[in-house]
Amino acid sequence: MGWINMNLLELIKYLLDPKLLRTLYQERGINRDSEALLIYLSESLSLNSEVEIFAIEETEDNLVFEKDGVRYIQLFPLDYTLDLINFDLDLIGKGYSDLEIAKRLLNYRERDT
Repeated sequence: MGWINMNLLELIKYLLDPKLLRTLYQERGINRDSEALLIYLSESLSLNSEVEIFAIEETEDNLVFEKDGVRYIQLFPLDYTLDLINFDLDLIGKGYSDLEIAKRLLNYRERDT
């Protein structure tokens, strides 16, 4: 794939910085013209799960999606995740670490099912 794998904890710094997020899109060749971009975690919803970002057109918004023999579980749409961090969960500017933010997102997702 040509890029370094990252887990949910490592993704947080990209979600907190719009410039880094744009760089991530470019590095991974993510189609920003998609109707929606979705964050998926490989195999399980955990901090150490590998993160992939797929266009909704590829996954059809399925909560569980399989590609190349790997099972992915949707965390949230990317825009919704940004809204959660910035507004709904009010995690910006409160001194939370990336680890705390990642845990809050996972906790919110687990309660959302």
